[in-house]
Amino acid sequence: MAAFYYYPMTSRRSILLTVPLAAVAATTRPRDPRPDSLASPLGRPRPASQYFDVTRAEPDAAAIAATAGAIRGFTTDVYRRLALSEDSSPNLVCSPYSVAVALAMVRAGARGATASEIDAVLHAPEPVPDALDEGFNALDQLMISQYRDQDDDALPQLAVGNSLWPQADLPVERAFLETLARFYGAGTHPVDFRTATEAARQEINAWVSDHTNERIPELLLPGILSSSTLFVLVNTLYLKASWQSPFLPEATAPDNFYAADGRTLAVPMMTGTASPMRYLEADGWCAVDIPYVGSQLAMAVVIPTRGDLTTLEAAIDGPWLTDLFAGFTSALVRLRMPRWESRVPVTMGELLSQLGMPTAFSPQADFSGISPVRPLFIDKVVHETFISVDEKGTEAAAATAIGSVGSGQQPPVPKQVTVDRPFCYVIHDVRRATPLFIGRVGDPTMTS
Repeated sequence: MAAFYYYPMTSRRSILLTVPLAAVAATTRPRDPRPDSLASPLGRPRPASQYFDVTRAEPDAAAIAATAGAIRGFTTDVYRRLALSEDSSPNLVCSPYSVAVALAMVRAGARGATASEIDAVLHAPEPVPDALDEGFNALDQLMISQYRDQDDDALPQLAVGNSLWPQADLPVERAFLETLARFYGAGTHPVDFRTATEAARQEINAWVSDHTNERIPELLLPGILSSSTLFVLVNTLYLKASWQSPFLPEATAPDNFYAADGRTLAVPMMTGTASPMRYLEADGWCAVDIPYVGSQLAMAVVIPTRGDLTTLEAAIDGPWLTDLFAGFTSALVRLRMPRWESRVPVTMGELLSQLGMPTAFSPQADFSGISPVRPLFIDKVVHETFISVDEKGTEAAAATAIGSVGSGQQPPVPKQVTVDRPFCYVIHDVRRATPLFIGRVGDPTMTS
């Protein structure tokens, strides 16, 4: 999960953004004398339609390809920075998709150099910002929606939610609210940061916990908000999916995992039956695309075959990820892989500044498209991701049809793939080549 924070501190004002996945109606009540500015009342959010006419934009499938390409570029930029940083943990997981949605929403209110820098960091397609808004709207309604509220527990569940939490008397621009409602399904929850800071923090955390199946119970730690907080924008992403071919629980047994620091770790190694999967061999690494039920979502696991994971990570970029998704071919694979569970909180403000959007974090930021209140700038970006992988499948909170072997042919010899050294992985939508989560495992025995 990603979070952006904007707080006012004496003469400064900043914004907090978080990213939960759930669609809510925008809600505002005009209180500002300016005709294009709305101030939100205290109390429960009400449908935006009570204050102005707003309907969700119709999805344009043609907008998906360019936005998916932008997400691949942003995903690898973020992952490479996190993975190669000096204080990086052996285990890493994040959802740049979630961060990108939050940034795209705040971009709707950015102007001038602030907007241009965000566009560059997001690899935003032309025309900006319309193409990105239309692309995320189409991904949400055409990709995410097919997994939302599934009646069949066996099918993947994927949920995305967006919400705004402004200070109740903050004037918010009508056009900003309309954009977030039309293209992101975002709703507005006015709160009182000024006199009820802790109550606001608990309300936001409860919303996040509810939209991540309680896997992110306390995104906002005590003290992160203050009486001068003006605005919080939240996005969440939750996934629970079962493998198309589950591993056999009775076959899981202790085995060796060779860590990068030379240690040999005893880990619970899962063993699957020979199953049809997508497979790829390249120079210095191989990859297997493990399908979830329905084969529309998958986890691509990439294992170095020469050198170490760090060398591979340094080469990961948008074109590399595009080639990975496009390069798989059908194969029969017998896979052995460790179980693991990770919870990784990350503060991403400095990373995003280094990627090329420093103005958004400075008093020179121009977010006049959000509110006329100045100065208004991003103070913090908080991102937390949880993932659990076992014999049944994957649960994560911040996606291949394979032909079967004909009965008249000699069955092929299964490829033996044993994941016994540090590896990276990408959970993605197969047809649209859209990454949702990315991470690595350097020590399966670590849980945080």
